[in-house]
Amino acid sequence: MPRAGGLRPHLKTEHESTRLSNRRFVLQAIFDDGPVSRADLSRSTGLGKATVSEIVGTLLGEGLVAETGQGSSTGGKPPTLIELDPGGRFAVAVDLGVRPFEAALLDLRGRVVADGHGKALAPTGREAIEEIHRLVAELVGKASAPALGVGIGVPGVVDATGRVVASDYLHWDGLGLSEEMEDVYGLPTYVAGDAEAAAIAEFGRGGSEPDSDLIYVKVDNRVSVGIVASGRVHRTGRRGGDLTHVTVPGSDLKCVCGRVGCLGTVTSVAEVLGPEYADLGSEARRGLSAETVPKLDQAATAVGTVLAPIIVALDPDKVVVGGLLAEWPIVPGLLADAVADCLGWSPAIEATRLAHSAVLLGAGGMVLSGELGVVWG
Repeated sequence: MPRAGGLRPHLKTEHESTRLSNRRFVLQAIFDDGPVSRADLSRSTGLGKATVSEIVGTLLGEGLVAETGQGSSTGGKPPTLIELDPGGRFAVAVDLGVRPFEAALLDLRGRVVADGHGKALAPTGREAIEEIHRLVAELVGKASAPALGVGIGVPGVVDATGRVVASDYLHWDGLGLSEEMEDVYGLPTYVAGDAEAAAIAEFGRGGSEPDSDLIYVKVDNRVSVGIVASGRVHRTGRRGGDLTHVTVPGSDLKCVCGRVGCLGTVTSVAEVLGPEYADLGSEARRGLSAETVPKLDQAATAVGTVLAPIIVALDPDKVVVGGLLAEWPIVPGLLADAVADCLGWSPAIEATRLAHSAVLLGAGGMVLSGELGVVWG
């Protein structure tokens, strides 16, 4: 069954909801607070001791947690402490928004235990799919314990079922990527737009409150947004999330789509950096001072103007910017100024803390939340 990315699984029945919610509460508490005793788990989750002991026993049997010694005694027998076993399962994560593609095998703490890199510089169509197969097979083969599943961040529009509606970057249209991967590997496969995947990572790793709202905007040759609302990723059914072809005032640049003034033309690497810098890698770009970047201010202002209506509709707790624009420290302030010019106010706007790892970590986080119901923190 194709799977979409998310932070929490949707449960089908009341019985299933109660059983899996209890398991999720216990496992999340072990993730967040371990090593921890069964009694502490009962207190923190509000579940009965018998229920906690049953869930912990199941988790021990599955190899997801381990007993790691004894805690301090409060007068009786010292309690046995429970801790997450990071190597009990693994997730395969793939970022298709970089060239060559990048992939990683992540443990249950989100640590990279093995990585993979695409061989082709700019694969598209079926060649890109074959490259994904090679990376996934390679990393699954390196796992020392069963893989929970595969998470893939796609530069394009992905619907709520995990189907790639369109990716101009990869020359895909209506591709059932998750279904194909599941047929080949028998592993649950979660597919989302790269900005949505990055939003999942920022939400889990950035200290967000469980029910908070966050907008992640990824800016390079494409402009896309991922939205977390009330602790859940907002998934679109058709073409939402891609701002690349939104027309911005004051631009007469011709877009590859045939129209004039698309946001993506204003934010493209060649336009922002100038032709002489267009071929620089990410490390070299970060070494450039803001003064040497010809149209950084214009790009940031255009993005902020387009974001303003989204911000006023959602009223997020914060906005995180990644991709090309996140490489310069002055950009969050420029975005905030542009938003404030439109709205009279601006939420907190900050650069990604996860840099180029955001999509990979989010892709792995989709697997963790989809299969175990927990969020990396």
